[in-house]
Amino acid sequence: MFIALFASLALASTPELFDQGIEKFRGTLKDMVAADTTNPPGNERRIAELVVARLKAEGIPSEIVEFAPGRANLVARLKGGDPKGILLLAHEDVVGTENQDWSSLPHVVTEKDGYLVGRGVGDDLGMAAMSLETFILIHKSGRPLKRDLVLALTGDEESDGAGVQWLLKNRPDLLMSSIAINEGGGIVLDQETGRVKFLSLQVAEKFYQDIEVTARGTTGHSSVPLPDNAIYRLSRALAHFDKQKSLPNLQPLIKSYLKERAKVEPAKVARAMLSLAGNSKPPASALAVMESDPILSATIRTTCVATMLSGGTRVNALPAEAKANINCRVLPGTTKEQVEKFIRDGLGDPKLEIRFLNEFAPTFESPLEGAGPQAITKIAREMWPGVPVIPVMAKGATDSKFLREKGIAAYGMNPIALTETDGRRMHGIDERIPVSSLRPGIEFYYRLVSELVF
Repeated sequence: MFIALFASLALASTPELFDQGIEKFRGTLKDMVAADTTNPPGNERRIAELVVARLKAEGIPSEIVEFAPGRANLVARLKGGDPKGILLLAHEDVVGTENQDWSSLPHVVTEKDGYLVGRGVGDDLGMAAMSLETFILIHKSGRPLKRDLVLALTGDEESDGAGVQWLLKNRPDLLMSSIAINEGGGIVLDQETGRVKFLSLQVAEKFYQDIEVTARGTTGHSSVPLPDNAIYRLSRALAHFDKQKSLPNLQPLIKSYLKERAKVEPAKVARAMLSLAGNSKPPASALAVMESDPILSATIRTTCVATMLSGGTRVNALPAEAKANINCRVLPGTTKEQVEKFIRDGLGDPKLEIRFLNEFAPTFESPLEGAGPQAITKIAREMWPGVPVIPVMAKGATDSKFLREKGIAAYGMNPIALTETDGRRMHGIDERIPVSSLRPGIEFYYRLVSELVF
């Protein structure tokens, strides 16, 4: 009876704690964004030290673990009954803002038009700050945990994931867990109404591949142009490549996604999704509907796109070479040979050199059954009745892939609700999160973690 009364009192106090948590969240997020952990060079230790100070003030021990000079992960653990507990994972580094024309200073959190604007507020400092505040609220509840709760803020996610990889290789004890909650999925708002439309539960992801394409040409003085100009050759090839799309690959997880997503889409889009999910050969009319939306189009296929260009040595010399980086997000089950053929056929120039810049490595899926998905679905139904929880394969890459390789069931579920349009601002100009999503976000995350650890 005493335990039940204690739990009742603890739950009764949470609304006030949520409000206090959001005030702390705002201050933490402001400090994290101002730390400017642009990668490269990263400087993630700046954020790690901020978080250590917060945790120390709450009486929670933590550890800063460097994986390179000035670059560090932060890990803290609340002890429970089962040491293979729940991991709250987020990353400390952010992408750069060079050559981006922001409407406000990117490393200063600015509130305007109902949003918090700043580099990293969505990817991934917002989730880092939300994870920290949830972790502290769980600690403050004073309730015994049935399993450990781990907070890990890692570096270099925006490059090669060196931070989490270092921990898994050198200090796996720090990340010991059975379930991880990370970025990659989340609560999706309807663009028109602003209401929660569905929850995107990331259980798998495409894998990341950079490919360098090089054109070579005859050098000489620029006063005598030659027909094999490397810059022109590469430009023609990229223009040709722009016209090619890879074929859809409707894997079981993608078909499941389309069936569930159809429940919340307008009739025309829903019919197209169901048509694709129910046919072995994608109907052209359904494909046309999907391809009218860049996000939906990228969901059903491997994507490759030119992201960087370089070439030439002097303004008055013919270029010896020109290079382009093509960034691919590859569906599981796709071979290296298939990707290389797609690139070569798309470029249409056999004289170009193609080089894979990182190891071609497949990814794994987390189970759709078990404590993680069950808890997420339960809390979602309690907070937003009738809103579906849709399992997805993320279009981008996250550190979850490294956890899955080690047998940790990782799920993408950012608690800060966004529209899909706002989600696309990540890495771009005026990255932002809605102020109205903060209070329900911390409640959802606290209730989710409570479901898993109490």
